[in-house]
Amino acid sequence: MRALTATALTLAALLCSPGSAATARRQEAAAPKPDPHKIEKLAENVYCIFGEGGNIGLIVTEHNAILIDDQFAPLVPGLLKIVKTVTDKPIKYLVNTHHHGDHVGGNLALEHQVQTIVAHTNVRHHLEVEQAKLEPAKRGGLPEITFGDHDPKVRSVLAIYLDGVEVHLAHFGPGHTDGDVLVGLPGTHVMHMGDIFFNGLTPYIDLSSGGSVAGMIANLDAVLAFLPEDSKVIPGHGPVGGKKDVARARDFLKAVQKHVEANPAKTGKELDASFDHKAWSEVHDLAPFLSWDKFFDIAAGRGDKK
Repeated sequence: MRALTATALTLAALLCSPGSAATARRQEAAAPKPDPHKIEKLAENVYCIFGEGGNIGLIVTEHNAILIDDQFAPLVPGLLKIVKTVTDKPIKYLVNTHHHGDHVGGNLALEHQVQTIVAHTNVRHHLEVEQAKLEPAKRGGLPEITFGDHDPKVRSVLAIYLDGVEVHLAHFGPGHTDGDVLVGLPGTHVMHMGDIFFNGLTPYIDLSSGGSVAGMIANLDAVLAFLPEDSKVIPGHGPVGGKKDVARARDFLKAVQKHVEANPAKTGKELDASFDHKAWSEVHDLAPFLSWDKFFDIAAGRGDKK
């Protein structure tokens, strides 16, 4: 018994030694991260996929599938794996809601696994400009079908009819960027709004790409004018919401706009300090890369333009 006890103590000492602890840390660091993707069914054959980055939409038709956004390239294998939990049908269309990397970073990895990438004209333009800075091997995944005008103020709609399913792609003007696309399914009252709608989060607005608070409000107003009360809305970030959540996001931006216009000389820090944050606790979480100072500077139309 004493021999067994001594052996056990020796093993315990070895396991607790600094070298063993370092080995354990290396093994933990080398262990693959769990797949972040989760899927939520919103209607018959319509899903939202959550992961790291912008929310993804999935529409399954009789013979095909449509994917809306694709997050980051390293996540594509996990994305395709979770898609296969609901369908083995080929992805006919990949729709890009705008050009930011957390929504289109998987384009290059997916371009040979989907039939066609679809986006607003300005999305392709932004991606072309960005890819011109890269080595040729890292270029690709550009939208092959584009719609809309280079002037983002021109409204445009593209209707897709696939296996009896009607899908509307709409651009209502610059908002988050100058190439935002909203994806609606009239038959199921589901809409993917991309980064025009941040649910429960203070939105990021890309001034350098033509975005503005006024443009975001105009887009949200346009959607609220026709959105059915029972709609399910996929935001660019945050949980799936409904019409009241879209209205709340719009009203928050209107309050921010009013506050900024009433205090034109104040800095972002001063605007933050004097804003009634308590009244908007439901949309009070900041996007991880934003500070309140920066948010109010952007809302005032400064601090983010190239």
